[in-house]
Amino acid sequence: MPEAPSTPASLIDIELAPPRLHGLRNLAEQWAIHAGFDHLDSGKILSGVDEALANIHIHSYESRPGPVHMEIRLSKEELIFEISDHGKSFDPQNSTGRKAGELGVGGWGTLMMQNGFQRIERRRVGNRNILLLARHLPAGKGKT
Repeated sequence: MPEAPSTPASLIDIELAPPRLHGLRNLAEQWAIHAGFDHLDSGKILSGVDEALANIHIHSYESRPGPVHMEIRLSKEELIFEISDHGKSFDPQNSTGRKAGELGVGGWGTLMMQNGFQRIERRRVGNRNILLLARHLPAGKGKT
């Protein structure tokens, strides 16, 4: 009988910089597959996490390295990524968010995250930005 795939690492603390994004992308993809998503939905999840991390690097840390903590978990209904950083706070009111099919420069990050995740929550706690990205598990994959 084949061995069940092991659970990927669920906590990571890293100095976020472009060369390190590859490992975080791999981790996000491993979790998407572990949670039972097909390759298309795994790609959407990967794109959303990738965009979130790129935005943290560019906007929160102004394209300089900075510490990021990522926790990944499964609830009964969702795959959840919680990403925190100590950079500049994000104000969604000052964001140039886009809608699907809309043309323009910038503002695509939120749209990409919405394509991968049904639930997106942002909050500031003390000196930390916390971004929660959650996607409903595929039908029949809920954990008990």
